Amino acid sequence: MTNFHQPKLPVLYFDEFRAPRKSEGSRNGECVPELPAELLSMCFSKFADWGDLAKLAQVQKSWSDILNDAANQSMESKWELAQALLHGTCGLEKNAERAVLVMKELSNIEMKENQTPEKVFEDCECFAPALRMISSCYFEGNGVAKESDLGLAWLKAAFQLGSDNEAAHEIALIYEYGRHDVEVDVVAAANWFKEAAENGHVEAMAELGLCYELGCGLEQNDEEALDWYTKAANLGHVTSKYSVGEAFEEARGVPQSDEEACLWYYRAALAGDEDSKKSLRRLYDIARIVVPGVADIVNA
Repeated sequence: MTNFHQPKLPVLYFDEFRAPRKSEGSRNGECVPELPAELLSMCFSKFADWGDLAKLAQVQKSWSDILNDAANQSMESKWELAQALLHGTCGLEKNAERAVLVMKELSNIEMKENQTPEKVFEDCECFAPALRMISSCYFEGNGVAKESDLGLAWLKAAFQLGSDNEAAHEIALIYEYGRHDVEVDVVAAANWFKEAAENGHVEAMAELGLCYELGCGLEQNDEEALDWYTKAANLGHVTSKYSVGEAFEEARGVPQSDEEACLWYYRAALAGDEDSKKSLRRLYDIARIVVPGVADIVNA
């Protein structure tokens, strides 16, 4: 969930874009006082939301761009405006089409006809959250025509140009389960799990280990499976700890060792894994020697 902040404006914004003054002797507002530009900007920064700025834009022609001017103060501000437009929050009416346009500007990406992403400005970063949200809009047909291919293209850009490792994992799941009307492709899924795993995504490490264990999308390889399970386990992935224990018990990719298996089952059981508790009960005669106090775990 996005935490919204008050939109910001330059300190002297209302000095540069001042509303036209009433002529002397006019019947309406002839005594309206002028507040200092700094005070006006401070008031809006502390009390106004995006909807207030949108209303103000309708008051004076010189303020017609105030919404964009506030958004352009930072990437965070532009992102918040896009979220407010997308969901109809912060005093704004929902306008998914405009939200997508703001996000595309924020993304710093132009999608070519062959769905190849290119940076608009080489020296500027690509804002990964915007890239992922644009992909979601294409998957769901929210503010744009529903196009799964373009959804995938924007999601891949989030990983390749936005360094968003979660995007690589999401792509793998899309190919694995055929989400968003994308055809199931276990080879593509395994390759994307590998991309994410090699960049430190723990869940992808466990998924990649399973791919190697089952030979799903990759050539079956017990040693590689154990390697990735171990990496995930050492980073706290509970079911991977169980998988490492199972590999030692069944001599898959490593010499058989019930003692080592019990140690790994114990680590997973401490984190609440029920299968590991069952394995410790089955190997209890060995576990009670290797792991003092194991009875407290298996009987819990």
